[in-house]
Amino acid sequence: MVKGGRGRSPRMVIIFSGRPFFPYDLSMMTLPEFCGLHLPAIEQDEVKHCLMIGLLEAARRDGSERLRVWSLGGPGACAIRSPGRAVVLGALSEVQCHALAEDLGDEASYGAVGADLTAKWFVERAEALGFAFGEPMPQHIHALSAPPRYPGAPGRARAVAAQDGPLFADWILAFNEEAVPEDRPPKRERLLARAGDGDHLFWVVDGEPVSLAGVVRRTRRTAAIAAVYTPPALRGRGYGGSVTAAAVEKIFAEGRSTACLYTDLRNPASNRCYAKVGFRPHCESWSIPRKPT
Repeated sequence: MVKGGRGRSPRMVIIFSGRPFFPYDLSMMTLPEFCGLHLPAIEQDEVKHCLMIGLLEAARRDGSERLRVWSLGGPGACAIRSPGRAVVLGALSEVQCHALAEDLGDEASYGAVGADLTAKWFVERAEALGFAFGEPMPQHIHALSAPPRYPGAPGRARAVAAQDGPLFADWILAFNEEAVPEDRPPKRERLLARAGDGDHLFWVVDGEPVSLAGVVRRTRRTAAIAAVYTPPALRGRGYGGSVTAAAVEKIFAEGRSTACLYTDLRNPASNRCYAKVGFRPHCESWSIPRKPT
């Protein structure tokens, strides 16, 4: 069963005269029922809600009962959280974000990820309740629906193969340490098993991999690009932009019309790189992690 915050039954928040109240007991709502209520609404903007859609689809496909979900109003007004991770916010108002922070209790301390200002609203209320968080990451979600522009670097793209496992694992772990050091790193054994899954590409020069990108969180019309990594000694040569452009073409070849990705606005070099490929900002987003221990 889908579970709600602080050990109670999940609840639907209705906004009445500017104040939230919780009239419906949804303790018998299953994950498919939750998806039936909220997915059609958030799929109206797959780019903005690609992270939530991908997590929900994966949980529904795998039959996972570990994903925690909250309904906070009409279709699209929802939130989800994977074990040990920040809460992912849907199409919520400021009042709904504040109500969710109050309802989550200690779970609020894990932080929040959300488009527009939702994560900031959530954390604003959680801080008032006494919780502390790590440094906020200002982001843009970028999208591209036209043919990508390659930066002109030599080389070609090829799929990461099973025999590339050790290098693939090294680079994913290095990416996580650099980009999201507050997150629990993936297990090396799992990375070795994923190396030949067909979702990741190398950019290769003279037979040697020089950059990496992955295609993740596929939705009906969109897929996200993540884990774009070039070793520091090889940066500034167009390899990252080249492998990103190849990942966009892979997404289009699968029949999807749009590629998207997150950028950290504190890293102007990566934002310039993706702009040269053709990506344009779609919306603001914030990632606010739990306080480092």
